[in-house]
Amino acid sequence: MNLRWYARRLASMSPAELAGRGRDELVRWRWRRRQVIDAGADPARVPADCPPFAARLPAAGAAVPEEARVRLKEAAEGLLGGRWPMLGHDREDMVAAPDWFLDPGTGRRAPDRAYCFDIDHRDPVVVGNLKQVWEPSRHQHLTVLAAAYHLGGEDRYADAVAAQLRSWWTANPFLSGIHWTSGIELGLRLLSWVWLRRLLDGWPGAGPLFEGNPAFLRQLRHHQEWLARLPSRGSSANNHLLAELAGQFAASCAFPWFPESATWRSAAAARLGPELARQTFADGLNRELATEYHGFVLELGLAAALEGERAGHPLGGQVWDTLRRMTDALAAVVDVRLRPPRQGDADDGHGLLLDPPGYDRWASLLATGAALFGPASWWPARPPPTDLRTPLWTRLAPGPPPGGARPPRRPSLFGGAGMALLRDLDGRPDELWCRADHGPHGYLSIAAHAHADAL
Repeated sequence: MNLRWYARRLASMSPAELAGRGRDELVRWRWRRRQVIDAGADPARVPADCPPFAARLPAAGAAVPEEARVRLKEAAEGLLGGRWPMLGHDREDMVAAPDWFLDPGTGRRAPDRAYCFDIDHRDPVVVGNLKQVWEPSRHQHLTVLAAAYHLGGEDRYADAVAAQLRSWWTANPFLSGIHWTSGIELGLRLLSWVWLRRLLDGWPGAGPLFEGNPAFLRQLRHHQEWLARLPSRGSSANNHLLAELAGQFAASCAFPWFPESATWRSAAAARLGPELARQTFADGLNRELATEYHGFVLELGLAAALEGERAGHPLGGQVWDTLRRMTDALAAVVDVRLRPPRQGDADDGHGLLLDPPGYDRWASLLATGAALFGPASWWPARPPPTDLRTPLWTRLAPGPPPGGARPPRRPSLFGGAGMALLRDLDGRPDELWCRADHGPHGYLSIAAHAHADAL
C-alpha cells in the first residue's frame, strides 16, 4: 500500500466526500459476509419466470456497409481462433474459457477468490497490469462477435459468446476477485450484456442463456445492487460515474425483471442528465480535457439515451441537448482527416463496442451524430459511413431527438474549455493548424486525465 498516495488523495477530498466514502466503507464491511466463493451456491433470489426479452433491434439489413461486414467477419473468425488485439497486445487466448485474471504482459495473475475490497488493485505486484486484466471482462470483444451473429446468423458465433459468458459468470461470483472492485467495470459490463442479448435475439439459445438462466440473473442483480449502493463520489465522480449510471439505466430498461428495477432506472435517470451536463462545458467539450474521454463519454451518453427511447423511458431534452453540443464540438475540432486534437491521456476505452479494430472511431461518431441530429451546415465533409455502430444504434431511435440550438458557423474558440484553433480555411489535405491551450487544469480536484496540463 502506498501511504503517500493515499495521504495526497485524502487531502483532495471535501468533508462531504469523506463522509460519503465513510458510508461506503461501512457497506463494504457489511458485505464481507455476503461474499460468494462458489457461483453455484449463490443464495441471491431471482425471478423464477422472467417475461420474454422485449428490447429487440429492428433489422439493419442493407443499411450496414459492405466494408463493415467484411471487417466484422474477419474479426469474428479471429475470435473463434482465440485472437483479439487488446491494448497493444495480440491476445491468442480468447478461447471458450479464457483466464479472466491473467495479465499477458507480465504473466501475473490477479486474485480471483479474495474478497474484492481487500485487493490493492493499484499494486502491479498483486494484479499485474490492471487494465490488461480488466479489459476482456468488459465483454466488448463479445459484442463484436454477437454482431457477427446478428448480421450473418451463424450459430457458431453465438455458441462462442455463450461459452465465454458462462465461463465468466462461473469464475466471478459476487464480491470475489478483481472484477468486483471498480464500478466503471460493472457499468460497462452491463451495457455489453444489454447489447449481447439484443444481438443474439434470433438465436434459439438466447432466452435460456439470459432471462431463463439463474446464473445470469444473479449476476445481473448483483451488478445493479453494487452500482446502486457504491457509486463513484466526489473527486472520483468523473467518467467513471457516467459509465456506472449509463450501465445501470440501460440494464434496468432492457432487463426490468426485479422488484427494484424501476427504482434503479429512475434513480440512474435522475442523476445521468445533470451529471452529463456537469461534465460538459457549455461549448460542448468534455471537462476532463482529454480527447479520448470526450469520445468515451459521448458513446456512453448516446447508448443510454437511445436505450431510454427504445424502452419508453426517455432521458429528456437536457441529455439530448448535451449530446448534440458534444457532437457539434467534435465536428468543430477535427482536422481534414476527421481526427480531433490529441489532448490529455487515453486508455483506448469504449463506451460500447460493435465495430472491430480497424474502424474509424471519430468518423463513426460523426456519422451517428449526423444520422441522429442532422449535420450542421458547417460540418466538415465526410465520406459515406463504413461503420456498424451508426445503422445499429440509430435503429433504436423512434424519431429525431428534441431540437436545440446549433452554432451558426464552425467554432474555433472554446472559451470554457480553453481551446483555440488556428487553421487554414480551405480544407486541403496539406492543412496547417495549431491548437492553443489556455484552459483550466482538468476536471475535479485531481484532474485525473489532463496530464498534458501538468507540464
